[in-house]
Amino acid sequence: MGTDSRGLIYTGTDDAGVKMFEAALEWIFDYRPNAMEKIDSILEANPEFVMAHVLKGYSIASEGRYSSLAGISYVLNSIRSLAKQTNSREQQHITALEAYQRGDIKTALDIWAGILNQWPLDLLAFRQSTGNLFWFGERQRLVDTAAKIAPHWGEDISGYGYFIGAFSFALEEVGEYQLAEDYARRAVELNPADVWAVHSLAHVLEMNARTDEGIDWIESRREQLPTHNAFVGHLWWHLALFHLEQGNIDEVFSLLDHHIYPEPSNFYLSVQNGASLLKRLEFLGIEVGERWQRLYEGVRDAYGDYIYLFTELHSAMVLHRAGEKEAISSLKGKLGNPNVLRYPIENELSQKLITGIEAFENGNFAQAANLITPIRYDMAKLGGSHAQQDILHQYLINAEVEQGHLETTKGFLKERVSRRTQWDSAAEVYLRKHAEIESLALGDENQALNQLLRRVL
Repeated sequence: MGTDSRGLIYTGTDDAGVKMFEAALEWIFDYRPNAMEKIDSILEANPEFVMAHVLKGYSIASEGRYSSLAGISYVLNSIRSLAKQTNSREQQHITALEAYQRGDIKTALDIWAGILNQWPLDLLAFRQSTGNLFWFGERQRLVDTAAKIAPHWGEDISGYGYFIGAFSFALEEVGEYQLAEDYARRAVELNPADVWAVHSLAHVLEMNARTDEGIDWIESRREQLPTHNAFVGHLWWHLALFHLEQGNIDEVFSLLDHHIYPEPSNFYLSVQNGASLLKRLEFLGIEVGERWQRLYEGVRDAYGDYIYLFTELHSAMVLHRAGEKEAISSLKGKLGNPNVLRYPIENELSQKLITGIEAFENGNFAQAANLITPIRYDMAKLGGSHAQQDILHQYLINAEVEQGHLETTKGFLKERVSRRTQWDSAAEVYLRKHAEIESLALGDENQALNQLLRRVL
């Protein structure tokens, strides 16, 4: 057995093996490339190291595709021969991995919650939990998960920066921007390579329209970013949003073509980044050329296979904008596959939103509005941050604009501002934006509307 820097016990290895395991965790939490090679090296030296097998299974699942879950079966087969020597914490991780392999992530979430109740310093359980809670829109539970174990953490605890970095993002998603910023900045001070904490502060700056700061925050890391894995495309996406809000369209296209989606990719986050950015540009009346086709080349063999349904909303955008309208029916059929575990509430929401996106792109704006309006406050259940979900609200706003519904458009714009403004602590900002919306008049190529959509505050 071996013991880690937080006092957790591991079977099938010794302290040297545990040090390798902790180094691999840090590599993964910093979003470094080729993490699987490090895990395989651990297992080559420690073939009975149970949690290294579990970590491999979790890493396979992180691809976010149902088709990838089959690879977990091989990992579980290796673990089962070792099951007799596992401790209780490890056995619960194995049970969570078994649920993950079935696609039953909600069960896995409950298991990770139980692990944290008993072992609050289990950083792997914490990160697995918070990462997946986010993709199910469980924002308050995300905060509660961190808050309930926070008294056990302190700066003297190894991995503290990773804990507060994740806590920061949870706080940002429920509007606790100042504390979120404090935690993010401290996490980055402790570890400049903590991309999740860098990302969390980017969200804070986005939600408060601090675009100049946002550009500086990410640009100052331009040389560092290529040392990380594909997740870093999401930071480039944030930089593109800041530039979009300032009207720097050439810079947005440069970021898109060189960093965000330079070549076809089916990585779920890359699809989201590329599709949502292209659609934002189109909503502003900007031609995007053949770039939708590049995204279609990435998703054509992957749509309908994504675990996180938020990605499939973007698949629908790509399929339609690339001229593959018939594929939308295929996508809906795949989401209705009875042999794949889908949660009814989330699946129903995704089907309605995909139909709404399809209706909008076909010019059926009334149908799009009728589908999206009643579920606009339920969309968060499909995951995605406030910044990411905004593209869905823009579909609804533009559906009303296309119908000439001025007052309804104003109402939805005010809702959008209230989601992204601390109106009770910055009333003058909120009231100024409220007045801008009130003065909106549709027409004249909607330049005033474009300004409102580009920058919230």
